[in-house]
This record gives sequence, C-alpha cells and structure tokens, in this order.
Amino acid sequence: MGTLQRALFMAQPCHILDWLHSTAATREPSLAEIREELQGVLGSARLRQSPRLGKLLRYICTSALMGEGEQISEYSIALDVLGKAENFKEGKDAIVRVEVHRLRKRLAEFYEDEGRSHRLRIVIPTGRYVAQFQPIESAGEAAPAEPAPLVEFSPAATASGIDARRAWKLDSKAWRIGAVAALVLLALSMLGLARGVISPRAAMLDAFWNPVLSSGNPILLCIGNFSGGHGDKAEGAATPMTLRDFHQAPSQMIHVADASALAAFASLIHARGRRYRIVSQTEANYSDLQRSPAVLIGLLNNDWTKRLMRQLRFSVEHPAQGQVLIRDREAPLRTNWFLDFNRPYIEVTRDYALIVRSTDPKTEQMVVLAGGMSVFGTMAAAEFLTNENELAKISRLSPRDWGKKNLEFVLSTDVIRGHAGPPVPVAAHWW
Repeated sequence: MGTLQRALFMAQPCHILDWLHSTAATREPSLAEIREELQGVLGSARLRQSPRLGKLLRYICTSALMGEGEQISEYSIALDVLGKAENFKEGKDAIVRVEVHRLRKRLAEFYEDEGRSHRLRIVIPTGRYVAQFQPIESAGEAAPAEPAPLVEFSPAATASGIDARRAWKLDSKAWRIGAVAALVLLALSMLGLARGVISPRAAMLDAFWNPVLSSGNPILLCIGNFSGGHGDKAEGAATPMTLRDFHQAPSQMIHVADASALAAFASLIHARGRRYRIVSQTEANYSDLQRSPAVLIGLLNNDWTKRLMRQLRFSVEHPAQGQVLIRDREAPLRTNWFLDFNRPYIEVTRDYALIVRSTDPKTEQMVVLAGGMSVFGTMAAAEFLTNENELAKISRLSPRDWGKKNLEFVLSTDVIRGHAGPPVPVAAHWW
C-alpha cells in the first residue's frame, strides 16, 4: 500500500499536516522541475563549453524520463550520441566510459558552484547510465507555528476504506475541506507525474528528433521549390542567365508556407544547440545527403522526397492530370487520401501529408520527411513535428520502443478558407 493510501485508510489518529509535510519532503520531483533543472545545467558555463557532454546529458535524462534508462548501454551511447559506427566494440574503445566520467565530474563541479542553491540534483551513479533526479531540501525550513488539527478515524471503520473516509472528524469545517482538497490535489499530481514519466510530451519530441540531432555534422534542411527538381529552362541556353532571369527562376522560388515550415524546423534545431544548413532541392546533391542527416520539406516539389518514397509503404500517385493520391501498398484499394488541384482552392476542405523518419538505405543517414499534397499539408506536418502537444497524438498509435524505430505517418488536416487546421494522424507504419 502506498503513502497516500496509508494516510487515507489507517484507522488511528494522525496529523494531516505532518503527513503532508513528510510526503512533500520525500516526494518525487515533477516533470516540469526536472525539465527546468536539465535546461539550467545545459545552459551552465561548464556544459556550454562542451556540446558533446551536453548532448550526452540530454540523452541520458530523456531516456530515464521515457522509462528506457535501464536499456542504455555503452554501445547505444556510442552510436546514438558519439556517432560511432555499428562495429563499435566496448572492450576495445573506452570512449563512452571516458565521456560519462567527464560528465559526472562536470555535474559535481556544477552543483558545488553554480548549482549550489538548486533544490534538485541530477546524478548519474557510477557504473550505470541511468539518470537520477534527487530533491535537495533546505535544512532550515520552518516548522508549523502550532499543532495541526487531528484527523480522527473511528476504530470501527478499519474493515472498510470507504467507511474510514466517512468517519473523519475534523476540528473545523474549513480545515476539513482544505485537508481533503490537499489530499486530492496531491493524489492527482502524483498520478500525473507517474503518467508523465512514462510518456511525457516533451520527451516524445526529443525521442523523435534525437536520432537526427545525434550527428556531429550540420543538419541539412532541403526545401522544395517551384522547379520541382527539374531545373530551369534557362539552364543550358546559349546566352548567359541575366540577374532578372536568376531572380525569377523557379529554382529560386519557394512557397511562403514551405518557408514557414522551414523556419519551424530551423528554430527547433537551433534551440537544441545544433547547426543546420539550408539548400533548395535543386541545389542539393547526393553527396550532401551522404554527409549528414536531412530534413526534406515538401512532397510533390522535392525530388529527394520522391526518391525516398519509392521504398515506403505510403507513396504518392497521380491518377489523372492535376490529381494526387496517397497510396497504401498494404491497402491498395483505399482512395480517400485524395486531392484535386483543379478545384478552386477556396473549396478545398482537407489536405493530407506524409511524415517519415528513417535511415536512408542509400546514404545510411537519418532522414525526416515532412510534406503535404499541397502547402496546407506541409504546414500541418511541420506543426506536428515541432510542437510537443501535437506529436503526443502518436502515443495511441505507437509501440513502446517507437523512438528506436523507423516510422511513416499519414496526416490529415482540415482546410478552412485557405488555412490549415490541426494535424491528425490517420495511419502509421513502424519497422
């Protein structure tokens, strides 16, 4: 029986305030407190000087919050954080142990200096790679000024928890309401924390992006343009391209909605201390995709997206001129993920998008695809992948170890007078 249950059902007098005080003193920190502490440590002078250690700390803490801390090994850290090859051998290379030792030392130095007054401490025990979040209570906390009212339980109520709760006798009606409210709020907060530790929204966002951001190279942001990957008609002409031609070339033009998606991804990557490089799909070459992970923005206007989709379960087809269909290879008769570009845009009420995160078998790099049939779907895809509240929607569709799998999603979004609504996942595939 847990602490809260014992306080509710014990059939003997007890001090409610004393119990609440002792529970608060030993309570586990909330998810918000942990996130705040992690950000504070990552922003400290000691961790800012070493991006690799910061990345390692975020990885270990995120895994702990996801309930996957016990699954971390030297091998997984070597691949996911340090960028080692899959043939990494722990017995021959001590780099992981060295880096974790350095991290423990930096944490100890931080809490002896900058973090001396912090009420929470992040600890990585020796011999393990599971983060612990330890509350540090002040020694000089004031005791209650006067004894707290007693909560009396009837001795005859020991057989039934419900009877015991009904048998409470409090010194005042106001205190009765306050005590019960405090217990309920504490119970709800403890329940919320338990659920949050299993699948916190922020940790889900990190779990999605960690395989992409673990590379030491700048992330390639490859955006679709008006040329659609077919080059400019002026290219190869006998006369040189004028400056006016260059400014008006389809390869130099992108839709404002695609630009908005690009800004969202750039902001997310920058906020996590990673570098990025922006290229149009016309400018990108195969070597670019071999050097670093990539985020491909756009579905129909990005040839690198089209190349990736050839091997996926969900792909794009053109059943007729101006018509687009997302085809499910496992349900080829499904035709409702459809858009007709011949309709007036103000009459379009729904758009669909594809989201992919997988290792490209050709380049062996992690690739994220976010593209809609039209720009409305692309906007919805970007919102889905950069907003922790939206990404949390995949929890009902996700296997427990989804963070380590390749994935492909079909999203739906309502379009209201030329504006995209919230993204809704309608199909998913994991492998």
